[in-house]
Order: sequence, then structure tokens, then C-alpha cells
Amino acid sequence: MDNKLYNVAIYIDYENVYKTLLYQYKNLLRLGFFEKLSKWCKSKNLRIVKITAYCNFDNKDLMESRHQTKLQEYGVSTIHTSNRGKNYADLQITIDALNDMYINNNIDEFIIMSNDKDMSPLLNTIKLNKRKVTLLTVGDNFDFALCNVPDEHITLNDILSIEMDENDLYIKRAEEEIQENIESYARSNLDNTIHHGAQFKHIEIRYYVTNQDTFRSIMEYEIYNILKILYEKNIIFIYRYNYRDSEFYAMMPTIYKDEALMHNILTPDDIVEEYDFETLIKKSYEEFW
Repeated sequence: MDNKLYNVAIYIDYENVYKTLLYQYKNLLRLGFFEKLSKWCKSKNLRIVKITAYCNFDNKDLMESRHQTKLQEYGVSTIHTSNRGKNYADLQITIDALNDMYINNNIDEFIIMSNDKDMSPLLNTIKLNKRKVTLLTVGDNFDFALCNVPDEHITLNDILSIEMDENDLYIKRAEEEIQENIESYARSNLDNTIHHGAQFKHIEIRYYVTNQDTFRSIMEYEIYNILKILYEKNIIFIYRYNYRDSEFYAMMPTIYKDEALMHNILTPDDIVEEYDFETLIKKSYEEFW
């Protein structure tokens, strides 16, 4: 068995990837892409020496959730492409990859993550310089002729098929943190109302999501998705309340339901038996199309 480590540099047309997934109601954080990419590389004896994402991080959902910072926490270098035209990211990837190829003889393989046929000259140039080049595509929206150019073609699904302990995924830790946050806030509110006569503060769903996307560095549609998971696990329940003649929906940890009912903070009629998180999630994605 070959135990030699081969150095790999990865260049991601993140704008292309992120928007392709957005229209599928998916995102790379939920998919665990960066964790699985790292594990996939290790299984191939590839040592990641550089990984860069190129994107206009002024896209509203990315900007509001400080997504650029989240990528940097994964060890990903980020290049903000601003609004410099459709092909600016392709051009910058080409310049950076060629520059790295010519000045760094230690890079054994280049992985280009893009669906864009304009990458064909770059892939050919890397091959001509006797370096391995791999193309990583997303979904079916790519030129199949492009797949004949690189030494190897892999898909996002190949990376996502890597099995991982869910506890090693960032999104699982985020789910646990949000659960703890809701439980702590609800406990404090209950205590203030029951023991000190304070007005109960509801955890209104939309307001909570709006405030958490920046704090957690997670896009709002993904926070809705986490709440959906907590709801389906019966960790939280949903109830309705009225404020200034308008009806709102709030959440509370299920462990506190009986206590809230016993102290007349809620009534059985307030509790919503079936709440449609799926529609909320889809609408949230569609806001950023």
C-alpha cells in the first residue's frame, strides 16, 4: 500500500456551488461538505495544503450569517469576488491555480470545483505541466464534455457518500447549541414569570431565527431546518399566542410543557398539533433565489 502523502490544492467556485444547491433547497453546512472533503482526501492519501473559496459574499444570506467567517473557521481561504461580473471567479481561480502551479513544485494535484465549461483551458494547462488535475462538479448542470478533460472527474455526491459520525459535523454541534439556548432562555422566562410575576417572554419563531443567523453564523433557512429537526424529535413544541390583535407562533422545550400548562402560562388550546416547518424552510430559501 502506498503510504506517501500527496499535496493537493483545492479551488472552489463557491458562488456557482452555493447557488446550484440553493435552488435545490440545500446548503454545504447541512451536507457536511467540508468535513467529508477532508476525510475523503485523507482516504486518498491527499494532504490539503491549500483550499480557497471564490464568491460574492455580499449575497444577502451569506452576508447576514457572516458565512465568510464560517468558511475561514474550516480553514478555507476566501476570495471576495464582489459584483465584478459572471466570469470573475473563473478568471481569479485560473490566475491563482496557474500561479501556484508555476511557483510551487510541491503541489501534486489540483482539484477544481466548478460546473463551468470555461475551466477547460485551465484543466488542460495543468495536465500539460504534468500535474494531476481533478474536476469536482455539483448536480447535473454542467457540460459533460468538460469531464473528458481532467485526469479524474468526481461529483459532490461522491464526497457526500463518505460516512461520518454525525457528532463530528459542525451542523450537529450547532443543533445542540441552539437546543441549549432555547432551553436556557425558556427556563429563565418561566422562573421570572412563576417566581417574580414578570410577564412571560415568548420565543417567537421568526424573531428567533432573524436574531440567530448572525449570532450562529448560519443561514436563516438552515436555522429553520434545525428547528424542524428539534420539533420532529419532540425536543420543542409549538404554540400560538396573540399580541396586539395578531397571532404569532412560538416554541418552548417539551420538558417545560406541563409546567407552563400548570401555571396557566399556556392553555391546551394554544398548542399546535402540526406545524409546517417545511414551508417555512422553502420560503426562506426562495427569498435568496
